[in-house]
Amino acid sequence: MSGHIVSMPLARRLAGAALVLAAYLPLHRLLDVERTGPAGASVREAAETAWVLGLSGSLIVLIFAWLLARMVPYDPERPDPVARVGAAVENPGRLAFSLGAGLLSAVATAIVARVVHGGAPTSVDELTQLYHAAAVVGGRLGIPLGTSPAAWMAQNGIATEAGWVSIYPPMHTLALAGGLALGVPWLVGPTLTGVATAAFAWAADHLLGARTGRLAGLLLCLSPFWLLLGASPANHVAAACGLSLVLAFGAGAVHGGEGERRLGWACATGAAVGFAVAARPLTGLLCSTAILGVLWGPGLRAGRGTWRRTAALVVGGSPFAVLLLGWNLRLFGSPTRLGYTAAFGPAHGLGFHDDPWGNAYGPVEALAYTGADLLMLGVRLLEGPLPALVLVGVALVLFPWRRGAVVFGAWAGAGVVASLLYWHHGLHFGPRMLFETVPAWMALVATAAAVLLRSEGYPSGGTAARFLRWTTLVTLLGGIAFAPTALRSASAGARSPDLPEPSSTPALVFVHGSWASRVSARLAADGMRRDSIETALRRNDICQVDRYARWRSGGRNGPRPDLDLVPRPGSPPSLQMRELSPGNAVRVDPTLPPDATCRREAVADRFGTLELEFFAWRHPPLPLRPVVVARDLGPAGNLAALTGWEGSVFVLVDGAPPTLLDYSEGME
Repeated sequence: MSGHIVSMPLARRLAGAALVLAAYLPLHRLLDVERTGPAGASVREAAETAWVLGLSGSLIVLIFAWLLARMVPYDPERPDPVARVGAAVENPGRLAFSLGAGLLSAVATAIVARVVHGGAPTSVDELTQLYHAAAVVGGRLGIPLGTSPAAWMAQNGIATEAGWVSIYPPMHTLALAGGLALGVPWLVGPTLTGVATAAFAWAADHLLGARTGRLAGLLLCLSPFWLLLGASPANHVAAACGLSLVLAFGAGAVHGGEGERRLGWACATGAAVGFAVAARPLTGLLCSTAILGVLWGPGLRAGRGTWRRTAALVVGGSPFAVLLLGWNLRLFGSPTRLGYTAAFGPAHGLGFHDDPWGNAYGPVEALAYTGADLLMLGVRLLEGPLPALVLVGVALVLFPWRRGAVVFGAWAGAGVVASLLYWHHGLHFGPRMLFETVPAWMALVATAAAVLLRSEGYPSGGTAARFLRWTTLVTLLGGIAFAPTALRSASAGARSPDLPEPSSTPALVFVHGSWASRVSARLAADGMRRDSIETALRRNDICQVDRYARWRSGGRNGPRPDLDLVPRPGSPPSLQMRELSPGNAVRVDPTLPPDATCRREAVADRFGTLELEFFAWRHPPLPLRPVVVARDLGPAGNLAALTGWEGSVFVLVDGAPPTLLDYSEGME
């Protein structure tokens, strides 16, 4: 693994040039907002900001590095700061360093989880997975819906025979259930991040050499993107942990002794693959295949222990395969049917096609979205003034690399391929669909820094070599300096407000959410698919959607209310946004007069809204719970949830802080 790549210089240089272009080309401008809707507009805006930052930061760094190269004399006897750091961390053993890096990462992400995120989930994805995890802790596969399904339906979920379940694969939900059972769900992300960092640091030390590998481990601990998303309960963190373990165990299966010991490593590798795939199937499968293809490919082609190693891999991964397939069969009706398509239909699947809401995703959109992801990754990876991908690209163009870096390039490249194949490109503290590849990119950045600082083939005291060294140093040191600012300015996302302590228990607390969420819950409880619900709310007057919900739940008597359910980007120009309370707006058609029921629904929101998802994961409708929350559906709609309830009843009213009112007072 220590030899240089000499047989593919053209491929290496082309890859480097592509990375430099990805860091600067505004491919996001190919996104046509008319074709891609709000998703394309938000990605385009975020990528444009990152593009401006990358250009301006690069200009500053290059000017500064050129001045330093011309003005500061070169002293070959004095090592640069990166070399001094590398020498300092070479003393501990490989295992000691990797465990230390993992502990440092876990502590740092735990601090971020408490200080930046407030110990709360940061997105609706995390809220709904925690809600599902609460059911698992209660010994159930899903949240019981009882006689009032709409009272406990939540976003990103679906009603099944087992109750309400989230759309996500099982592995991360089970990990969150463990955190909930121990009373520390906020520690799940930091724990997984710490394990991932430790496994990556051990493997990077082995594959890249002590100095470069340990620099990669330290840089990973300092990455704001890694810390911010790693501190959250997002399933990307579980997948990243699984892939880091695939790398470490896979390397051990090649170099970790002989005979049965290697088979043990291979079995552990299979378990790590299964863990990653059962957390995020597409990314886990593609990235695991890429990692093992590079690590094991030469030995398998030579026929050295092929069948025994493959058998051990299958044995290790089988329990996780059974878990994933059984989960899908029990909850979604087929071993190969994921919750995403069960809830949102076949348009949620992979490939180039319109998404579930009619937004275009063809080859041009795939290129534009993925280009935006890479552009933003270059800026967010280290938060340095010069995009990190530029360092990697320039180093690939100018210098040969050690062969051990190939596995990290394959891992990073597989993540990009997964991004191309999937229409969803979410932004959360950065391009979150590439989060699982952050360790791989950090290894490439560390390798690039090492080769640029050496600048082999250039006169050591020449201006070109000094310019490359200063560019690298200013970028790395600038990223370290700017990282705290990035952490401080990061949005905490969807923080869960605290539920006040009821004056008596057991207590049923009705949470008054928005009119749109009430309609959505009623339609979902009546069996309407999630993609159709969102299309209805985006393309129709809210009162018309409400009438349609009443028509469905009322036995479908009389003529069907006219509703546009054709998935198309954006909203019709005839619809206007009307704010019912701060932060709560609905789409209305001024030409359609609301009926009395709609007027009551609109007036009900005048004091503000609080969504059920914020509280449901802490207070699910499970037996022996002292406090249970339910969605407020109004005096008549709440009767089903109240049937058989013996205990106090309250209504949660928005405010600073939220306030509990007696039920009768709240209804008034």
